[in-house]
Order: sequence, then structure tokens, then C-alpha cells
Amino acid sequence: MPKLPRDLWIIYGSLLFFAFGLGLYTVIMPAYIRDLGATAVQLGFLGALAMAVSTMAAIPGGMWADRFERRKLMIIGWAIAIPVPLMFALAQHWFWLIPGFALFNLSMFSNAAMQSYIAAKCPPEARSFTFTLVHTAFPVGMVFAPTMGGFLAEQLGMRAVFWVSLACYAISTLILTRLSPSYPPETSTKMRVALDPRSYPRGFWNLLFACSLTWFVITIPITFNTPFLQDVARFDLLTIGFLGSIAALGGAMLSPFIGRAADKAGSWRILAACLVVLALTFIVQLYTTEVSVLAAAFFIRGGTNVVMSLMTALVTGAADPKSMGMSFALYNMVAGLASTLSPYAAGWLYAEHPTFPFIATVFLALALAIYFWSKPQPRRKGTYDVAGQ
Repeated sequence: MPKLPRDLWIIYGSLLFFAFGLGLYTVIMPAYIRDLGATAVQLGFLGALAMAVSTMAAIPGGMWADRFERRKLMIIGWAIAIPVPLMFALAQHWFWLIPGFALFNLSMFSNAAMQSYIAAKCPPEARSFTFTLVHTAFPVGMVFAPTMGGFLAEQLGMRAVFWVSLACYAISTLILTRLSPSYPPETSTKMRVALDPRSYPRGFWNLLFACSLTWFVITIPITFNTPFLQDVARFDLLTIGFLGSIAALGGAMLSPFIGRAADKAGSWRILAACLVVLALTFIVQLYTTEVSVLAAAFFIRGGTNVVMSLMTALVTGAADPKSMGMSFALYNMVAGLASTLSPYAAGWLYAEHPTFPFIATVFLALALAIYFWSKPQPRRKGTYDVAGQ
């Protein structure tokens, strides 16, 4: 099994604390937003607005990742997110949350720098495994966080949750200072940034199109999972947080094996399989309120979150190393556009009936799985066959 370099373990540790801080409130945040007066459509609008900010930040982030030292960009991005929990804690109305969501998603400009940093450190034959292993820090960090966040919210209120989250963000940022510097290739610091679509192969754009479809499908139910569990299943925040922890545990345990399977069997087929499983877990959620059954479904669903890492690995194989940051920026942009549209669409669907966002996810995920299964698999060599994407 490939070993991670020291710097990637540092990123893992930083992501671990960041994920714990985020996991404290992310599962129960929709309930908090509704407590501040937001309707289903306004909840979807807030999610769409947040993703729109991260989409706009993607291109500058990619430009900087190809021109400046990447460790510094990551530290700046992480530091920008530190005051966000405080802004959430002080909110008196859902409208007051907008600056916090905007600032948090603005910090996502550093994603391209992190992705480029990881890409520069991972061997070509183990891209999927490396990206999935590093990103398992998120589900590992969230194993206990949602349950703890639900408990703190029930016992002490949401402000206590946000204060602990702020401390975790600060620790996460400090850990990043231990990273070694990572500079882009010398040629990329001297070249003009290529924004002309014709400068990228057609296969690269086909890959981004497939990724955008995937992001749209998997983000439809995210914003309204908690409201559904409140309104339909009648669960309290502690139970909802527990299910979030179970999903994180599934991601932590299953993701490395799925990533390894993708390196051997082909990323497209594993993506297809994950989407089928994702659809099945939502079918289970629609037909039962039994906590033990839902816990099993959430555990399995947590493993399917690996699709985000698999898409990142595919982009790594299709990108030119001299413009790696910009390639990730374009990927982050199309993912952000898809994620901007999905919560707003889900808000309208949920307003019509609570089951509609999940039904839409089931049908779209199955259709996308058929499309991915039929695609030619990338060649297992130093770079992917972009034309075949």
C-alpha cells in the first residue's frame, strides 16, 4: 500500500481539525437557519448564494496556485474561515448569516492550492488512493462531531457549538504552518494564465461536464436532509447528529478501499457504482424512520462521498502540470456552478413536497451511473488518456 509523504500527513491533520469544527454544526445548521426564520426556499437560496461565492473565488485561486507558493495560499484561505463561527453565533436573523457564508466560501479559493499541492506529492499510479486517503480526514473528523454538536446544541445552545468550532479552525490553521513550501513549476510562474477554452483539450471539458453533472446530483439533497429528518421522521437534533456521525464513520472506513478499487478497476466504473448505492440509500430513507435501518443506510452513504475525491483524481490525471492550479480552478468553478443551482432547485422541490428532492436525486443518480459505466476507462499510466474522457 502506498505511503503518504510527511507533508500530506500534515494536510491530513489540518483537515481533521477543520472537519471536526465544521462537523459540529454543518449537519444541524439547516435547523438553526430555520429557527432564525428562513423558509425552505430561503434556505435553498442561502445555500445557492454561498456556493456562488466559492464559484467566483475558484478562478483567482487557480491563477494564484500556478504563480505563488501554495502553502501560503492555503494558510491564508484557512485563516479567513476562522471568524465565521463567531459571525454565525451572533446572528439574530437568517439574513445575518449571509456574510458568514460568503466569507467561508470565499476562503475556498485555496482549494486549488491544496489540490495542486497534493497532486505534486502523489505518485501517478495511486492518484485515486492518495486523494481519497488524504480526504478521509474529513469523515474521520466528523465521526464524533455531529453527535457532539447535536448534544451541545440541545444542552447549551448553538452558540456553544460555534465557539468550539472556532477553536478547531484556529488549530487547523496552525497545523498548516508546519508544511514545507510548494512552488509551482518555474515555467508556470512566467507564462500567461490560459483562460481560452481552446487551450484545453476537448476531453478535459468533457471531464468537467461529467463532474458538474455529478456535483449537481449529489448536492441536491444535502441542504434538506436535516429538515426532512425533522419534518418527516420527527427526529431531534441529537439523533440527526448521530446519523451524521454514522455517515462520517462510513466515509472514514470505506473511502480508502473504494479509492484503491478505483485505481485498479477504473474510476468511471467505481463512480457509477457509488451513484447506484447513493440512490439506494435515499430510497431506504424515503421508506423508513427506523433509526437502526437508517444508520446502516447512512453508513453506506458515507462511503459514497468518495466520489468527490475520485473526480479530483481524474482532473489530476487530465491536467497539464504547468497549469495544474488553473485546471483545478476550472473544475472547482463548474462544481461550484452545479452546487449553486442544486440547493435552490431543491428548495422549490422541498416546498412542493419534502420527498421531491430525494426522488429527483434517485432518478438522476441512476441515469448518471449508466452514463459513467458506459465510458471508456482511463489508461493506468502516468497520465490519463484525456481524449478518452
